[in-house]
Amino acid sequence: MKEKTYYLSIIIIFIIILYLSSFYWLFIFLVDLMLYWSLSFLFYSIYKILRKKEKLNYKDYLIIFIKKFSLSSIILILLFLSFWYYQNSFYPATMTQYTISNWEKIVIFQEMTHIGSSTFYQKVKENLTNYKKQWYVYFFEWVKSWTKQNSDKFNNAMWINFDKDLYKNFSKLYWVIFQDNTIYYNLVNNLDFNIDVSIDYIVNEYEKNIKLKKNSIPNNKKQIINPNIEIIKLLDLLNEKQLKVLIFINKSILNTLIKNDWALDFISNNYSNQELLNIILDWRNKILTQEIINSEYKKIYVTYWKLHFKWVLNLLQKNNKKWKIIDEKYIIAFGK
Repeated sequence: MKEKTYYLSIIIIFIIILYLSSFYWLFIFLVDLMLYWSLSFLFYSIYKILRKKEKLNYKDYLIIFIKKFSLSSIILILLFLSFWYYQNSFYPATMTQYTISNWEKIVIFQEMTHIGSSTFYQKVKENLTNYKKQWYVYFFEWVKSWTKQNSDKFNNAMWINFDKDLYKNFSKLYWVIFQDNTIYYNLVNNLDFNIDVSIDYIVNEYEKNIKLKKNSIPNNKKQIINPNIEIIKLLDLLNEKQLKVLIFINKSILNTLIKNDWALDFISNNYSNQELLNIILDWRNKILTQEIINSEYKKIYVTYWKLHFKWVLNLLQKNNKKWKIIDEKYIIAFGK
């Protein structure tokens, strides 16, 4: 490869740093680069001396170092950019709208994500409106009101402080918006039913399970993480250009995770507090399933988080083997 190609590569890296930061950070980058080169040359020299082999002088070594650094950096940048762009533009995550039926009832189950693009939520609203015009009723996921005491217990058991603005601030890191369920209420008619539990219910059931297993509820307040505070700190540190790059990267990671069920299952199966997670997921699946089975309505439109569908379908099929998926449609979750 020609010499100018290597130097062009290092110039591109400098331009990227200048675009995202300032001359100060370019200076810091150069200082760090020289420090790294110095340490690298030191270890290289020691190695050659110990092996009693001829070594390059520091100028020749510097040229080789710059060549290798510039080439490897550009290759890595291109690889990551290609991956990120592919995930966001060519293969974004989708939420599936399943149509299931046992030939007596028909259920439209729209997978949801708590943060997504405005176009995603508007498309769900449009679909719900059309289905309600066809005499569907609306079953939705939305955790009901709770007491402050049980909210603290829940956060303590989760080891995360769920601040009321968490989703709102979290969504700023992905250039999306947080789910606002109020936009789906009273569309066409008021046949909207909140099929969910409260934090009080989750905590009470969790405490019962813990007592049955003769364990104690985690109460070490120092373990609780407040991601909202960290997100706000991060947002304050980043300038507009840096935030755009971070959003681009974060969206690609989110797209990768959401569309791979194995990744979501791995996270769920390896979550440290499985007793609590079982109540949050499994028990709510059972409640939703029973409401569908016992409902007087024959046409039901459901919006629930993505992870719930396969378990709800499984429970329905245990009750009645006739339940089948008869149609699937897809909506891009994190589009423009």
